[in-house]
Amino acid sequence: MDNKYILFTLDGETYAVDILGITSIEEVGKPTPVPRAPKFLQGIINLRDNIIPVVNLRYVLGYEKKSFEGEKIKVLITRINDVELALSVDEVVEIYSPSEEIVADVPKLAKTPATEYADKILKKDNGVVIVISTTQLLSKAEQDEVDAVLERYN
Repeated sequence: MDNKYILFTLDGETYAVDILGITSIEEVGKPTPVPRAPKFLQGIINLRDNIIPVVNLRYVLGYEKKSFEGEKIKVLITRINDVELALSVDEVVEIYSPSEEIVADVPKLAKTPATEYADKILKKDNGVVIVISTTQLLSKAEQDEVDAVLERYN
């Protein structure tokens, strides 16, 4: 079976997620800020009558916070432990179907508790693209914080 990945950018760097972990790619209005929310939570959106927390991937991966340049943002919709989340990205680049020989495991030296989200590496255009595991993106404590925010708004 050929794996497919959604390639997206954050601060000019390209990342990927397995397409099977994403339910949709959306362009939505600016998230509504949530008072006293964790820093990684950009806010919440109402998507097809569902309140969905927006996780700021820039913050999670250690990039500078970016101010919104327009009225819309791009998000990847996923489910983590039965909770629907929107992952904000700068741009969606492409759907990529690599051959098996250019997909590699993350080197053991690069795997730390802070980089648990790094699932695989794709060799592409003389460079590498880190594949992010959506299920490993947030820690248990961070997932609990998202659940607490959802309880307030549902």
